Amino acid sequence: MPPERVPIPPTFYADDTDAPFDECMVCDQPLRDGSVDYVIEKGFRSYEGYDVEETVFGYALCMPCHATLSNSFSDASAQRCSSFLNEHMDLPERTAALLPSTEDVSVDPSDWTQQCVVYGTPKKDLEEYQLLAHCRGEKMLVTHLPLMIGGPAIEALVERLSNETLDELGGFRDEHFGVPPELQQNLQGPVLA
Repeated sequence: MPPERVPIPPTFYADDTDAPFDECMVCDQPLRDGSVDYVIEKGFRSYEGYDVEETVFGYALCMPCHATLSNSFSDASAQRCSSFLNEHMDLPERTAALLPSTEDVSVDPSDWTQQCVVYGTPKKDLEEYQLLAHCRGEKMLVTHLPLMIGGPAIEALVERLSNETLDELGGFRDEHFGVPPELQQNLQGPVLA
């Protein structure tokens, strides 16, 4: 059965245009024409005591560029992260629980991003979290994505990364996000690649 396709929710839009992402951040491949699958990743931060949430970063990568980033993980990092995620989550079970059992019910992708996929922490209880989605054209494909991963799970993943992988991700972050040096230590950047 092909994956359910739903309109991309505004949460996954580019902040600067309030519209779906137009092109791959790395290679400038057009994305909205439907010629290539792509991944959207966005990071958010909220502030305790304030009803404010800000987008820390957001980008779209075509699948070839996403594969290049994923392949930059050292073998040890990839193995440790995979073991950690397999230990803490069951994506097929999650997908079965979230997909409607009847065709009469539509899929609501916001249901998929209300709690951390690793620890189950509700979004409202997290200071930081990241969202990830798989898209084609102007549609989101509902497979094991979209998902939300909270700050504590991101930190646990980062602890499993080798120095080599951290350097690669840091170089990616610095090249594509232009983060000022004083903020670099507070921004993990992409870890879901």
